[in-house]
Amino acid sequence: MSEPEIDTSVRDRVNDRIRAINPVTRRLVAERTAYSSQLIPVTQYVTVSCIEAFLRYPSAVEVITAARAPEEIGAMAHRPGCQADSVFLWGVANFFLIGRNVMNMVEPTIDAGPAGLARADTVLDFWARTSQAYRGGDHLHAAEVGDRLDVMDVGTVKALTAGTTPVDDERRDRIRRANATIINHLFLLYFDTRVGHGDTGPYPLGDGRTLVVRDYFRLGRSDFAWSGVADAVPFSNLTAALVLDEEVDVSITDYGTTVSSPEDYLDHLVGFGLWTTDGVGPDGESDGSLRPLTDDDLDRVAASCRAAQKQHYRDIVAMERDQRIACGAYVYFTFLRPFAELAGVANEIDWTCPRDTPDDLYPLVTAEGDPPDSDPDTDPFPPYD
Repeated sequence: MSEPEIDTSVRDRVNDRIRAINPVTRRLVAERTAYSSQLIPVTQYVTVSCIEAFLRYPSAVEVITAARAPEEIGAMAHRPGCQADSVFLWGVANFFLIGRNVMNMVEPTIDAGPAGLARADTVLDFWARTSQAYRGGDHLHAAEVGDRLDVMDVGTVKALTAGTTPVDDERRDRIRRANATIINHLFLLYFDTRVGHGDTGPYPLGDGRTLVVRDYFRLGRSDFAWSGVADAVPFSNLTAALVLDEEVDVSITDYGTTVSSPEDYLDHLVGFGLWTTDGVGPDGESDGSLRPLTDDDLDRVAASCRAAQKQHYRDIVAMERDQRIACGAYVYFTFLRPFAELAGVANEIDWTCPRDTPDDLYPLVTAEGDPPDSDPDTDPFPPYD
């Protein structure tokens, strides 16, 4: 019996997506500051999560798209407090493709022929259509438009700007300390991953000043099984408006990271406002509506985050190594979850991780040791033949 033929139009579409992803991922990975943890096996859990993404994202995406069109999900996502953001979009595509690279070394048949191509098309088509709708144009990455993530509508930008108040030196230091404390808490809560907060913008304000919008996600109890350690954090999601003066030039990468010249943009903070989007929708979930908070609220959050971080560190130390890998793998694998939540089907998908990583592969990819060096000039992901 002859092998079924590849649909060349599907192959071309998938390869076009991969060609769009490769240069952006190559640059982002090269620019990202390397981090090595003595506590958490980061490389190992990332590898496990990507294997799981390759094996399971296609069926999960089918559940999501059956409930809501990718274009609608993307349009719903550009609002304060929504974690279906640029870096999570990046992860949906890249984790699947990294998992493909790993599995092609040990079990290439799963990626072969029309069936393998169809799996890739399911994930990458969802990513592309959602990403374009999220960004409000025809581009897939912030990198394609000069590192801009200007996804908030004009009304939201005006409301956030109007809600800021002036910043003097004393208040600037207060905000800087609280911001650092909250980010450090989120870094550990997300198992040494920098995705618990994300920026959008820059939004020029017409008078030389620039607005950056920063969201802090899932600060307290959430779907993370270990997040009970943060029960005392008074808010789950925060949105901050940072108004910067005319002396700073700002761009924001696909990772939702602000890059500025001069480098320390908080030195140029002249306006600040804080809100929460917790529990204001008709179903108890956030719909992006903003409830204003005070600097005292910010300090309360920072103090509770500091206490939670100390206890969480102790909890991680007490974990077995495989448990740490499972927690980190869950964080990465569930990059798809915010999109399922917008589609209303998060509870219809099994988010257990790891689940499908082959038993004989798990000890190989979780062994101690550093990953092999990769060629920074080589495309991360090969096209389909």
